[in-house]
Amino acid sequence: MKYIILDTSSNYLYLSISNGKETFTRLIEGKNNHSEKIMDEIAVGLSELEMEVSDLERVICGIGPGSYTGLRVSLTVCKMFSWMKNIPLYAISSLDILGSGYLTSDGKYAITNVAKRDYIYSKIIEVKDKSLKVIQDDKFVLKEEFINSLGKDITLIDDANYKFNDEVVIQNSKVVSNIHDLTPNYLREALS
Repeated sequence: MKYIILDTSSNYLYLSISNGKETFTRLIEGKNNHSEKIMDEIAVGLSELEMEVSDLERVICGIGPGSYTGLRVSLTVCKMFSWMKNIPLYAISSLDILGSGYLTSDGKYAITNVAKRDYIYSKIIEVKDKSLKVIQDDKFVLKEEFINSLGKDITLIDDANYKFNDEVVIQNSKVVSNIHDLTPNYLREALS
């Protein structure tokens, strides 16, 4: 399958493009500058794989929770590719993308992404016999409170140990029926 996966919800820009045989992958750390690099990296990947955007069969986008600006950057690019080239758009929680490399092994996983003011975005997933079960859906919580609530049998996934697996992302992404209605999952309430 020829696809692009894009997520800019965290301090990392994650890009993966496949021509069905080879995969071009980039994980670039940044600070509020994903918009400066995203199109150049996509162009490099498509060129290396000798592809055009119109060759893609699927566009997969992390929709958050995460950085407000970051979410808008990747979602805009994905919606643009989907709409202009009539390519199916798929959406997935950015937390699922950030922890996808772990979700091939049985266990419980707490996937987190940094928010602001001692808060994080979190999700708890259990994998058993290749079946994925959400224990706690995407949530905005105080970091210390969340970390202290975790049992010893849960593996913590954060910005120090993200792992990516495109097959897991593809399997867990959902087709978007109307791309114009798709909005980022900001998830954060206003803080006083």
